[in-house]
Amino acid sequence: MAVAASALSVIYITRDAGRLLRASLGSVVPLGAEIVLVDSGSTDDTLAIATEMGVKIIQRPWPGFGAQRQFAVESAENDWILMLDADEILRDQARSAIVDVVRSGDPHVAYALRRYNYLHGKAIRHGDWSRDYVVRLFNRRYGHYRPEDMVHESWYGQGETRRMQGYILDHHSFPSYADMLDKLRLYATLNAQQVHQRGKVLHAYMPMTHALAAFWRGYFWRLGFLDGVEGAAIAWTTALGAFMKYAMALELRDHSQR
Repeated sequence: MAVAASALSVIYITRDAGRLLRASLGSVVPLGAEIVLVDSGSTDDTLAIATEMGVKIIQRPWPGFGAQRQFAVESAENDWILMLDADEILRDQARSAIVDVVRSGDPHVAYALRRYNYLHGKAIRHGDWSRDYVVRLFNRRYGHYRPEDMVHESWYGQGETRRMQGYILDHHSFPSYADMLDKLRLYATLNAQQVHQRGKVLHAYMPMTHALAAFWRGYFWRLGFLDGVEGAAIAWTTALGAFMKYAMALELRDHSQR
């Protein structure tokens, strides 16, 4: 089914991503595309796995999510980019759809791919994670990632964004609740810094209102409670992340005014 290396590049940004990297790489190798991995100092077996599987490796210090993704895009040989995380596995039936886009798709159009999410091995069917689309297939000539986006970076395209039909990626997000909490702390810190740097007007009530809204949306409105303990864990950590984002942003604002 090879797309031909002259048409598509598959891109990863990694750090200590060996847990599922072999499976993820194995899912895209049949595309016959260039695979580029930009690593920011892995100390596990990430680089050994990538080397074994013939991946082009670039090592670069971590500048933030947006800047690292844009650097990776610019490091590819081809204009069509499939951007993946190392804990995402491309479904077999999705390859033909990607090949069709690369061979005959409008280069101005970017594609949002739907992910089926798992929390320590359990499929999540409800809540915020059930409506998970990520823009990952695009022509780099018609858009970019913003280097100033430290977290929750997005592809900013000049044309239309379409949703590719069906589930495209299996996303094995966290092997444990401890990993969820570690990521929550990192993202809350980066989100707070981003809010502070952009000069958003902040109020003392915002941590609580954003947290309550996030929990209500994920656990009740989007039926997260139907996923049991896992659904509750997702709703609570999302709410806590929202609370800490705005609480820490307020803290940064107060410190800067002293």
